[in-house]
Amino acid sequence: MTAILRNRRPVLLVACCAALVGVAAGCGGSSSEATDVPKGDIAVVAGQPVTKAQFDQALSQYNRSAQKAKQPVVKCCSKDYWTVAQQKIVPYLVQRTEFEQQAKKLGVVVTAKEIDNEIKKVIDQYFNGSRKKFLEAIKKQGSTMAEVRDTIYLNVLQQDVTKKLTSGIKVTDKEAHDYYNKNKSAYEKQTSRDLAHILVKTKAKAQKLYQQLKSGANFATLAKKNSTDSGSAVNGGKLGVQAENALVKPFTTVAFKLKTGEISKPVHTQFGWHIIKALGPVIPASTSPFSKEKAAIVQNIKQAKDSEVTSAWQSKSEKFYATRVKYAKDYAQPQSTTAGGATSLLPTSPAG
Repeated sequence: MTAILRNRRPVLLVACCAALVGVAAGCGGSSSEATDVPKGDIAVVAGQPVTKAQFDQALSQYNRSAQKAKQPVVKCCSKDYWTVAQQKIVPYLVQRTEFEQQAKKLGVVVTAKEIDNEIKKVIDQYFNGSRKKFLEAIKKQGSTMAEVRDTIYLNVLQQDVTKKLTSGIKVTDKEAHDYYNKNKSAYEKQTSRDLAHILVKTKAKAQKLYQQLKSGANFATLAKKNSTDSGSAVNGGKLGVQAENALVKPFTTVAFKLKTGEISKPVHTQFGWHIIKALGPVIPASTSPFSKEKAAIVQNIKQAKDSEVTSAWQSKSEKFYATRVKYAKDYAQPQSTTAGGATSLLPTSPAG
């Protein structure tokens, strides 16, 4: 309701880890089918086969997740089967292969020890160090330890690739200062005050409450019982610290002239009749100094630079694979999921 005064333990491991976000934008080759894809493979990515066995394993995981979510499973060779195959399973496997190839070019390799360390962190954080509970959670979700390790492997691979791409990016003091000066208004704090109010519809009601307050009634108690501003009423009428220029003029004209602890006579605004209480002194306008904001500014600039570098890498990867992916008959992705790079290089697991 404050707005009316203005000028107008987690989901378990597999689900947590399955929500992969690709660091690269859409890739994938032509959606046309090729007759030279070897038998037993569903696609070839820059010379590397994606096998039917990989497809079957991914489909099995997809179906187990579907069952767990009480959704229908897909079986060969229904319409739904080919929809899932072409729009989820195949894109996932192809894009994963692309990402792993590009990671290898960067010299990024994930070791078993890294995966073990990440699993230990999960066990310590979410299962109080109990491996038994961790394994029970995996089983309950219909997953396997191998699948969990694979998901963690992809997460770590993504993180390591990002680190590799952005490791040399620095932010100078001049860049940070320039950013601060350019956006100085964002660090300005307007005159403000900690306030509370009781809002009612009529002047008569407001006058009655004001007299009760003058006779010693408790402000918070009356606010909870009578205020039509439900948002603040539950907190005894407290609005919190409010900027002077963020509230309607009749309200602020009175609110910022009260002594600390003083209660106003009824004040009329477009929202009704208010009784205002000043909970604290007026806080003068100020500007947060650069020294206080520097760390956040550096982080913002660094993130923007990181994004530029990864975007350039994404574009380069997309162009590379534009003509380097071939699909076996019936496994080609629909044109709409490949043209223009509509899918991510490191996709969300099809079972996610």
